[in-house]
Amino acid sequence: MRFGLIGFSQGFYATTYTRHAARLKGIEVVACCDLGQTDEYVLECAGITAREFAEELGCELLSDLDAFFSRKLDAVMVASEVWQHAEHTINALSHGCHVFVGKPLSFRPDEVQAVIDKAREADRLVLPGNPLRYESSMQQIADQIRGGAIGKPTNIRVFVHHEAMVHQEWERDPAKSGGPLGTFGIYLIDTVRWLTGQELGHLYAVGGQFVFPEVQSWDTVQAVGATTEGALVQLNLVSTMTWEYPFVMVDAIGTKGVIHNNPYRQAYVLQNPQDQLGPIQYDPMGQKEIEHFIACCQGTSRPAITLDDMLAAAEGIQTMTRSLRSGTPQKLGDKGENHA
Repeated sequence: MRFGLIGFSQGFYATTYTRHAARLKGIEVVACCDLGQTDEYVLECAGITAREFAEELGCELLSDLDAFFSRKLDAVMVASEVWQHAEHTINALSHGCHVFVGKPLSFRPDEVQAVIDKAREADRLVLPGNPLRYESSMQQIADQIRGGAIGKPTNIRVFVHHEAMVHQEWERDPAKSGGPLGTFGIYLIDTVRWLTGQELGHLYAVGGQFVFPEVQSWDTVQAVGATTEGALVQLNLVSTMTWEYPFVMVDAIGTKGVIHNNPYRQAYVLQNPQDQLGPIQYDPMGQKEIEHFIACCQGTSRPAITLDDMLAAAEGIQTMTRSLRSGTPQKLGDKGENHA
């Protein structure tokens, strides 16, 4: 499989994932495209210049996408600035490539829909990034809830902590990155849908800018709402803590029990008449994510997350944004602004 990288803006995705792909059997990293960015820009984003990275992998470095796609690639990873994701994904699909896109694919529903339409037309796979889907404790919690271990879910709380992305100019611009909500809101929305199998119905969000004025947007957001089946939802995004803390915390209450994760110890704790602890574990989610993409391209696995999931996540982020601006509860699916 001939593999290529588009962009170094999402430095962790670009370098860590491509390095791991290069080690996989049957994968040849053919080319990287730096999109014409300067050495200073790439070094700031990725901790290495594009030329040094290409030399490390023994692949060709290009700055022009037309030249990049002329290398007859089978699959590409898109790690450009978030506002460019849909454009670069559609371009890759037009050239017959399967595409893995760094998180988030987009915080705009219209862009996600355009990717869906193009992927269907091109008959190619687009796997959107969401590392949490590959964390085994969360996979086990989803299996337990969907398997009825806590009965019917009645209340779901999701707490996401990640320091605000402020290192690059594009990350500080919410029109390009979506701000903290556009960047990490995918975890809030997708986790509820994934764990419960239920759709969100409405959300009421409040937020503030407490620590990072440079992000030009809310750095902390809290939302309450309900799924279409009546389960109450509490969503918390905190990007104001700069000290080590569990990345994602989940509590799910049902009619027959309670389950919550414990990232530093057991994978989860299930409390019901037969209390049990999950195993102690840690997952290299990034490695599992790119391995899964390759397996899907090769037809040996089915996507763990779909473009429809990303459309729902983008609609949820858009709904929270409307609520933050209006100060009122908002229903998912209503028409509104498409930017964060």
